[in-house]
Amino acid sequence: MTDDYAGLRVLDVSQGFAGPYCGAILARGGASVVKVEPPSGDWARTIGGSVDGHTAFSLVPNIGKRAICIDGTRPDGRKVLAGLAASADIVIQNFRPGVVERLQIADAQLRPANPDLIYVSILGFGPGPYENRPATDTIIQGFTGMMVMNRDSAGTPRRIGMLAVDTAAGIYAAQQVGAALYRRLSGRGGRHIRISLVEVAAAFQAMPIIDDAMHRDRPSPPLSVPIGTFATSDGHINLSCVSNAMFRGICRALGKSDWIEDPRFATEAGRLAQAGEITGEVIDILRTRPSAHWVRAFEEQDVLCGPVQDYQAFLADPHVQGLGLAATLQGGAFEGLPLTLLPGTAAPNAHAPTPPRLGEHTREILIEHGYSQTAVDRLVEDSTVIEADQREVRK
Repeated sequence: MTDDYAGLRVLDVSQGFAGPYCGAILARGGASVVKVEPPSGDWARTIGGSVDGHTAFSLVPNIGKRAICIDGTRPDGRKVLAGLAASADIVIQNFRPGVVERLQIADAQLRPANPDLIYVSILGFGPGPYENRPATDTIIQGFTGMMVMNRDSAGTPRRIGMLAVDTAAGIYAAQQVGAALYRRLSGRGGRHIRISLVEVAAAFQAMPIIDDAMHRDRPSPPLSVPIGTFATSDGHINLSCVSNAMFRGICRALGKSDWIEDPRFATEAGRLAQAGEITGEVIDILRTRPSAHWVRAFEEQDVLCGPVQDYQAFLADPHVQGLGLAATLQGGAFEGLPLTLLPGTAAPNAHAPTPPRLGEHTREILIEHGYSQTAVDRLVEDSTVIEADQREVRK
């Protein structure tokens, strides 16, 4: 957590992961981020196993925010929402086309009164024939070639096992916000940032897309030999050979000094021609010892190598512990959970607040925006806005 964005007011009306993650990045940078949810809550709260009103899907992108619950289907609710948006430096939304106009918080509706507004729209397919198609992370992975790029050895397309597109969208959006803030600081006004998930996936895959174009008529050759993930006696390691000197180091670590003298293996081209023989022997030898042995042996020879770990092993690694890459959540059902920090903000023994409950800060936020206690009471009574305690009573 830093204070770089201290004083910046952000209204996050987005749901899911991509938009909220952009808001979370700004919040972790010190911005005051208000999360707006309908009475049913952000739909991400129900995706996966729920603990105290949150899933991992909704927990990560909402830590550090305050939450207000507004019924935007009511005229008074839309009035409250428009008032919050009017006083914001940044608005983040990811609704389908036409929704923000009905809610009276579209960029065109807000900008005349606030030309310095930075308005972030995270779209699915973006403008064009597919504008109204549903767009989830998985759908976009499939549409943009990502699943084919990640296909298994049998050629079956595979989804990358995390929200790769949504996460990248949040990061790219936050980066564009930083650029827009510089634009505003230099006196050129605000900006409407439009980012589609299709654009995000394309940008994220720039290297494999150009590699595919370079080798479209033939299989992309292996980068080098040996290279890849190899089984050991107790797990797996990653091993890469990127130079002749490194190949000689691999030979010494494996006890294959005869390969060093073999003229067939003297060059990268020669090794690629004998890839099957080399890889087969490497596989057989690596299976005889544990991962830790091989990592040490290859590191001693200046060879690129590392263990393949699960999340628990990664977070428990002494190097990771020393870097302070994860903060510990404090309070309630989330006590002790690890929250990995943004690059450049790591701090050993850091702590992070718990994510907000639905409507947890409704009254507090409205009072800050000039509503009296009586006015808030009226809005609560007619269910235009909902407080967390009120919701608990209704259950």
